[in-house]
Amino acid sequence: MKIAIIGAGLSGLSCAHELERYGISPDVYEDLDFIGDREPHVTAVLEIIERPMFDVLNYFKQKCHLDIKPHNTIKKLTHNAPNIKRVVKGSNLGYFFMRGKSEQSVKQQIYRQLKHPHILFGKKPDYKELAKAYDFVVIANGCPEITKALGCWEELISGWVKGAIVQGDFNTQELILWINRKYCKNGYAYLTPVSNREASLLLFIPHVDKAGIDYYWSRFFEVENLQYGIIEEFSIEHFSGAVYPHKVDNIYLVGGAGGAISPFLGFGQVNSITMGVLAAQSMVEGLDFEKLIKRFVGKNNSLYEFRKAFNGLSNKGFHNIINFVTLPIIKQLIYYTRFNVVKYSAWALELKNKIFFELKK
Repeated sequence: MKIAIIGAGLSGLSCAHELERYGISPDVYEDLDFIGDREPHVTAVLEIIERPMFDVLNYFKQKCHLDIKPHNTIKKLTHNAPNIKRVVKGSNLGYFFMRGKSEQSVKQQIYRQLKHPHILFGKKPDYKELAKAYDFVVIANGCPEITKALGCWEELISGWVKGAIVQGDFNTQELILWINRKYCKNGYAYLTPVSNREASLLLFIPHVDKAGIDYYWSRFFEVENLQYGIIEEFSIEHFSGAVYPHKVDNIYLVGGAGGAISPFLGFGQVNSITMGVLAAQSMVEGLDFEKLIKRFVGKNNSLYEFRKAFNGLSNKGFHNIINFVTLPIIKQLIYYTRFNVVKYSAWALELKNKIFFELKK
């Protein structure tokens, strides 16, 4: 069986690794000349988002057959909204993961687990030509262009991310979040530690251009009176979309190209890795790909309900949300039980919208 993968990112490499378990060595075409990300940063996987999954590291090992080491464990969440700051502590609220070019980065970790990697660097092939030459082609390049060309992409949210590696004094197990319409509209900002002296600081603003993100970045520092020293900065376009179908003829759409990125907080590592693994299983075993990824697509649909509700909040609404979720009884339910917050909260939001719609008739 001949298989081509476009993109040596999380989804593409995970797909290649799973194919090797079946004795297949795919050709992986990578536009860059290295494995990793251009921008060094630290990302997060939150336990509250991934439920009913119990532990993401065990999930990677048992279901994806990958041994992925986190950068650190999240034990403190600090929420900042206008006129309110709330802290949640726990023994394991999630994990931090390294991104970039270092050996500790997630892409490098997966790459090193390939036994016979065949990566063609600096290549940007025509997917149509590959579809003629291979039994299957996996689009895993992190971009929606091919998905759009196939008529499978519905944009949910787009905008720009501005980030930096900053200097300061940091708790290496603390994730700090900010929401404030003065500088992030209906977006968000967060800080993830690299070490006790360096951290990643990112700001996402939907529906702005490059000049807009630069303006709001300055406002962010001004409003929050941030005194971090900046080591390096970067700006990248960010998008999230709903994709259907995920397989067109002999072409699979996975990772960012397959709608893996959450429309709420922009995380997508678990979805991307999972989609790559399940695409490999679908190709080799002849399984229905849509059925395999149904749970993960459903989770993103639920998170889109969060996004729509979040978009309508004012700064007072942000304040009230942070205050509510950190009330003792609510905090206990949300953070310290196995309650599926995403699933049932999204269901409640949908029900509220249906009732509101009926009342307006």
